[in-house]
Amino acid sequence: MRSLLRREESYALHALLLLAEEPGLSAMEIAQKLKAPPAFMAKVLSKLAKAGLVESRMGRAGGVWLKGTPEEISLLKVMETLSGPVALDLCATLKRCPTEERRGVCYLKPNLVRMNLEIRKALGSLTLKDLLPEKV
Repeated sequence: MRSLLRREESYALHALLLLAEEPGLSAMEIAQKLKAPPAFMAKVLSKLAKAGLVESRMGRAGGVWLKGTPEEISLLKVMETLSGPVALDLCATLKRCPTEERRGVCYLKPNLVRMNLEIRKALGSLTLKDLLPEKV
C-alpha cells in the first residue's frame, strides 16, 4: 500500500490538529502524544514555523501555538509547506511531455491537468477546522 501523504506531512497535520485542541504544548509533548521521534517532530515544527503556521515561545510559559485559526490552514498549505507543490504527475506540469515530443500529442496530459486542478481544489478547501470535532 502507498500513502499519498508523506510521513512528514502526516505528522505535521496531526501536530497542527493537536495544537488546535491543546495550544501551548512543547515540541517534546507533541512528539510524545503523537508517538513521533522527537528530533523528527522538531524538524517538522521548524518547517511549520518558517511557513508561519505555528509560533514557538520560549520560557516558563513557552510552547507551540497555531499562528492562525484552523479555518485558515488547508491541507494543501500544509503539504506544500513541507514538500513543495502538489501534482498528481509531473507530466502535467511540463510544456511538452515525452509523449507529446514523440507523437506530437498526448491524450493523457489534459486529463492529468484536470485531475491536478481537482486534487488541488479539494486539498485547498479542506481545512483543519473541517478535521476537528465540533467543540473546538
